[in-house]
Amino acid sequence: MGHPAKTDAPLSRVERRKARTNKRLLEVARHLFSKNGIYWTTVEDITESADQGKGTFYKYFESKDAIIRTLLEEGLGELQVKTEQAVKDTDSELTGLSAIIGARVDFFLSQPDYLLLFHQVRGMMQLQVGVAKELHDVYDEHLRRLAGLIEPAIEEAGGGSALDVATAIAAYTSGLLTYHVLFEGPDGIQRRRQYFLQTLQGSLLSLVKHTDGFR
Repeated sequence: MGHPAKTDAPLSRVERRKARTNKRLLEVARHLFSKNGIYWTTVEDITESADQGKGTFYKYFESKDAIIRTLLEEGLGELQVKTEQAVKDTDSELTGLSAIIGARVDFFLSQPDYLLLFHQVRGMMQLQVGVAKELHDVYDEHLRRLAGLIEPAIEEAGGGSALDVATAIAAYTSGLLTYHVLFEGPDGIQRRRQYFLQTLQGSLLSLVKHTDGFR
């Protein structure tokens, strides 16, 4: 007879408390980075808003750079999951490409804190400050996984570089939405989902039809 499948043991009270503290620090940091900026937000700002001591912060994160990287990993991971699910729910490669664009728009409209965080992280990577190399690695892995989802549509359209199209989709989507968030505020863009979808799909789907420019 086979042995019964093992299940994960429930978390202890201490482990649950640690998980809540970790989650709280991440949520507060994400909000402050979005509201006040990465460079102007200090560890003291995070701990004060989270009602935690600095010693507690350093039990979970080695530095402010470390919590920035963790937020990037978590945000891109959540975005990837939603994108993959959107593709699974479609029935063709080109429709899947539209679903990818739609999933990214919906993610950023629902979580503008991540949109502004990613915008600032790209600035850090461009300036090569702090943990720029580590952040590059995280972002590059996300683009590779996104390219894997895009590859079938590229092949159907006649070939080309899926990674280049993935990079364009990531840049165009976040760039357009960031501009409007900065000048209109998060609430102002919520009602304009259809406009963003039409604008982005019109621009980005044309890339797939002219993939020779990306070879």
